Amino acid sequence: MKLIQKVLIMFLITLSANSIAQGSDNSGNINSGFRFAIDDQKGHPFLKSDWYEGNFVKNDGTTSDKMLINYQIVDNFLTVMKMEGGEKVFLKINNDDYKGFVIKDKDNKVFIYKKIEGSNFESKKKEDKFYLMSNPPKSTIVIESSKTYKDPNASGWTSTTSTTKRGEYKSSTTVYVLNKDNKYVKVKYSTSSIAKAFSDKKKEIKAFIKKENIKIDDAADLIPIVDYYYSIK
Repeated sequence: MKLIQKVLIMFLITLSANSIAQGSDNSGNINSGFRFAIDDQKGHPFLKSDWYEGNFVKNDGTTSDKMLINYQIVDNFLTVMKMEGGEKVFLKINNDDYKGFVIKDKDNKVFIYKKIEGSNFESKKKEDKFYLMSNPPKSTIVIESSKTYKDPNASGWTSTTSTTKRGEYKSSTTVYVLNKDNKYVKVKYSTSSIAKAFSDKKKEIKAFIKKENIKIDDAADLIPIVDYYYSIK
């Protein structure tokens, strides 16, 4: 069984145990999407630099056909790229029909994303978005990818025929862990931040990190810490 198929099975099991409210019609029909254009700006508003092979996971637990997909993270919508008449066509897909997606990049690395409701965060968010699962099939650590658009016109700059100044997208990531109240709380890559997030086991967490000599540099380093917390919670 291919890697992406194994990941899809694991993902479906996870999502079935953590179901999310379905869209109004649950159709999940890719053809119901509508076309959009790609702006000529510095950088891009998408999760990936290109459209890569993957599957959407529908609200009823089934998966879409394998296709070229991406996620427009600035405006929060899923996308598909198709070839029609020898030209690339980009379709915007209704997020409400899907609760996750699996994507495989150019290096054959598989990424699993799960839709999480804004109300599930300690600091509530205005909308539901898709978050990268750092330790699937568990969803105790998730990463939010964000981008903001820096508009050169915001400071009063105006274009002329002799200038080429364009807008630019800036990227950032935020890591969240699921705390004792089943709410996602933002953390930094530091012992004090993790211990604060798991305040009910603060002493134990600090002692574990020290004992195991864990250096927290990225989300992967959080996995043994979070797993330990849930083993003593």
